Amino acid sequence: MRRNAFTLIELLVVIAIIAILAAILFPVFAQAKMMAKKTVTISNLKQVSLASMLYMGDYDDVTMPLFTFNPADQSYPSSFGFHYYPLLLLNYTKNEQMFLCPQDTDQDPTQMDSQGRGRFDPQNSLHYYLFGANPSYGFNYRYLNTVAAGTLFGQPFPRYSGVSSTKFENVAQTIMLAEATMKDLVVPPASGGAPVLIKTAVGYSRIEPPFAVPVPAPLAPYNGWTGTFPNARSQGQLWGRFDPKRVAAMWLDGHVSYPHIAGLRSEGTTEQEVNRLWNGRGQ
Repeated sequence: MRRNAFTLIELLVVIAIIAILAAILFPVFAQAKMMAKKTVTISNLKQVSLASMLYMGDYDDVTMPLFTFNPADQSYPSSFGFHYYPLLLLNYTKNEQMFLCPQDTDQDPTQMDSQGRGRFDPQNSLHYYLFGANPSYGFNYRYLNTVAAGTLFGQPFPRYSGVSSTKFENVAQTIMLAEATMKDLVVPPASGGAPVLIKTAVGYSRIEPPFAVPVPAPLAPYNGWTGTFPNARSQGQLWGRFDPKRVAAMWLDGHVSYPHIAGLRSEGTTEQEVNRLWNGRGQ
């Protein structure tokens, strides 16, 4: 009885064809996976947008503060009284993942607790503080908040409060939130100690306008976008996780878009002109 079988050459040809197809398709699959993650972050930001609109609806069109501080408030014990805007909106989103981009996966040693647990570990003793202070989306707090001088443990300490959205000329062209990172900032670690440089692209609760603005005490002087990319200070801590030149952004009227970072700096020579997409004037 005759047996039918593949020859060695035929097997090698089939293997070569499979290898070629894999080489062609794997990048396509990777790109599709990246696009799916991008869709998730846009969807997340839309949900955060809806939560922000509900918050402002409940507070007479006043924006949320960057954070509030009340050590007596133990509703989120590991926040230590610091309720950053994600915690203030959590009652509306009911989901912590809404504030995290799927590409925001970096860890940083400064955010580990005494047991070595990282920022995404719900058992981290700093969990709610880090959740609030290091979301994927930073807040345009310099224009959407007012800052008053306060004290904490005898040291100068800022107190933030929201502002009425009705004071802005063009809410559709006033940035509210955008992809952000704490990278390249020198900060005290969450667990205390000497200031350190953040080297990883962890998320951040703040974004900064391109032109220098007057800052009230006790905020440190701010000189606008300085340095060169990839230093995050060169673009106000904005950080595109899918395209280094673009960020997912939410605007004060609630719509979400994907603007070019360079386009968030307007033409002009004064703070009022250059920061038009931040200060409410619009283009």
